[in-house]
Formats: sequence, structure tokens, C-alpha cells
Amino acid sequence: MSKARGVFVHALLISSIATLAYARGNLKELTVPLKFTPQEGVHAAIADLPPTVLSQSVAIRVEDARKLADPLVIGQGTGGDDKVFPVHADRDVIGYVQEVAASVAKEWSLKTDPPAARTLILQLTRFNIDESNKALGSVYGAEVKFGYILKDARGRTLVEGSASGTAHRYGHAHSPENINEVLSDALKEAYANVLAEQPLQTAWASGKATSTTSTAAAPAESAEDRLRKLDDLLKKGLITKAEYDKKRAEILKDM
Repeated sequence: MSKARGVFVHALLISSIATLAYARGNLKELTVPLKFTPQEGVHAAIADLPPTVLSQSVAIRVEDARKLADPLVIGQGTGGDDKVFPVHADRDVIGYVQEVAASVAKEWSLKTDPPAARTLILQLTRFNIDESNKALGSVYGAEVKFGYILKDARGRTLVEGSASGTAHRYGHAHSPENINEVLSDALKEAYANVLAEQPLQTAWASGKATSTTSTAAAPAESAEDRLRKLDDLLKKGLITKAEYDKKRAEILKDM
């Protein structure tokens, strides 16, 4: 091997080791350019809306109810040395969710042209990504939660409730693309679960206030399903026992 080639190979090796060390533990924060990239072939979510709902025009408004010191923080990641770093959005999260809500509403054939007969207020209570970094990649988990209020044209509350969506996927380490994928899937699922609420559909169609307030939507994944997936991740060695215990406690708390 020539001296020049040897120097090149040595430099490449050092660069590779430095890159791996950065990916596995030296990252102090990650900023994600928010993009709506749902993976329909992996995690499809759609709202099944009756004609009585589709016939009533609606204004959709998103509000921030997360109570965060920094509204740009959207979760956390871990390196191979288990050091935790914050994950930030590159722009206003509420503005992003508002854009997505308007776009998906058209996709699902909701009437959004004024004047609005109904107003749907989506109160974002959770928009979170959790990345667990391993030697060969990362396990991503996303959760989005909405509280919602439906009002009539006079501003009278017809129904209130809440709904959530989740998504999990294995991907590349510290990947903004993978983060956007799971957040997009969870966001779309949460939105679909809001619109699938029977009390909401009844009040939307009739214009009458319901006596029953929905307090939780039936998520596409039950707590039992999430626990089974968590057990599988632990058995495959994709998460540590400490990470397993932490996530299991969060799931049980939501039950």
C-alpha cells in the first residue's frame, strides 16, 4: 500500500469512528424541519365520516395546550451512552399542526369554506417524539393528543372530548426524516380519532349539545397492544430494561 493511500485510509477510519461516536452519544440537541410525511403503506389512518357530517361546513382551529416552557421542544433522544438530548422543531408547532389539519380536512372531503356552521377547536396537549438510539439505529415512538371542543355558529359548545394517536418505528439514528414520519402518523391518527368520536359526530350533524362528554378516544392501538410491542422490543434487545420500565410505566399511567 502506498504511503498516500495509507494516510487516506487512516483518515477515513478516524472520520468513521468520530461519526459513529457523534451518532451514538455526543449529540447535545437536534432540530427537526417539520414536514408532514405520513407513511400510508405502514400506518394508515382515515376518518370515516357520515354524509350528515360532511354536509355541515366547519372552521378548524388549533390551540396550544401543552404548557411547555419552550414550545419548540417536541421530545427527546438518547445516544449510545444513554445521554438524553432535547429535540426541537424548526418552526411554530401550532402553525404546522394547523396547516396539516386544513390539508387533511380537504383530503377527507370536509367542507371548510365559510360561512362555517360548526367550529372545531383542537387543543394540542401532547406532540412528542422519543428516540432510543442503539448500535445499528434507533427506535422511534411518537404520541399526539388533542382535547377538542365543537361549537355551533353562535359559539355554543355542543360537545367536548379528547383523542390521541401513536406511532412506532425502527429507523436510522438521529434521523429528522424518521422523526417526521412517526410524528406525521401519530398526528393523522389523533385527528382521525377526534373525528371518529360518536358524540362529536352526533352533535355535529344535529347541532344539539350532547349530555355525554367524551373524555378519551379509543386509540387505534390499545394499551395492551402497546405493552406487547414494548415486550417485543425488549426481547429483541432494541431497548434497555431501564427504557422498558420507563415506557411501561407511562403506558400504564394512561390506562
